[in-house]
Amino acid sequence: MLEIDEYDYQLFRKRDIHNHHQNEKIEDTVDYTKFQMPVINQKTFVSNCLLVLTLLTSCNNSSSKEDLKKEIQSVTSWAATTGMVGNAWLQGNIPSKYAQQTLDKAQTEFIQEKNKISQIQAQTTIIKSCQSLIINNVAQLANQTAKISQAIKQNNHLLAQQELTELDSELQKLHQLRTKLEASYEKIS
Repeated sequence: MLEIDEYDYQLFRKRDIHNHHQNEKIEDTVDYTKFQMPVINQKTFVSNCLLVLTLLTSCNNSSSKEDLKKEIQSVTSWAATTGMVGNAWLQGNIPSKYAQQTLDKAQTEFIQEKNKISQIQAQTTIIKSCQSLIINNVAQLANQTAKISQAIKQNNHLLAQQELTELDSELQKLHQLRTKLEASYEKIS
């Protein structure tokens, strides 16, 4: 049996009445009593709602996981850039002005990435904890980058080398946090 909703039923009825008034010879051939409104079983409705909610939640989990991975990758890339620029300056391969401009850009990017990471919704307490540690780590990377830039501005090779060593240490912490985060995601998958 054909099932239609109330809206379609009303459209059929209006069209039929309109045609009837237009031409008195057209008979009312549609038996409206044969149309049934769809009946939704309460269990089916609830299970469909739960299914949609589960799909939306899993999509959100995947999205936040991918967003966090992307931001960490960006931070890692900027940390590597900072290290390469600092080392290139120490070896005399690039001018101080270029090094400072690049490091200023890296510091700005670290701050933007830190803000993006803080906006990502974490699903569990463990992931929130990792996320918080990553945010602190990114802030430290930005701070180290500023110190390296300042050492270059002062033409202080020894201080620049010390700050690059500290930058490398912070980058290693980020790698450890990323590994811990990935393990946490695997546990909830």
